[in-house]
Amino acid sequence: MRKRVRALTGGRGADHALDCVGLAATIRDAYGMTRRGGRVTIVGIGGKDQKVEFSALELFHFARTITGCVAGSLDPDRDLPRLYEHAVDGTVDLASLISRETDLHGIDAAFDDMAAGRVARVLVRPDA
Repeated sequence: MRKRVRALTGGRGADHALDCVGLAATIRDAYGMTRRGGRVTIVGIGGKDQKVEFSALELFHFARTITGCVAGSLDPDRDLPRLYEHAVDGTVDLASLISRETDLHGIDAAFDDMAAGRVARVLVRPDA
């Protein structure tokens, strides 16, 4: 993948790469895909056993920035009220993000369906 990104960018590398997996190998790949001075944002939650290594010279030479991202790096006091307003006024269409609804009796089947990739999100309502 690194070579493909380099080819698509004329050998330069991406300005910004996102790692949504959180494995040491995918973080290294994201780092290798970015240009000198580029940015890598780690979104995926890796396990504590996932160790990523960089040499001191490599960090100096490429001058890339690596940043972690938790919950979109939001500021809850500022952003949650704004997101709520967008949901209420319809600016953000939350309904389209729900694959189906169930009640608490169907929660095991909902988790099975999500794990199998049959649905993306199931809204659990006590009275559904």
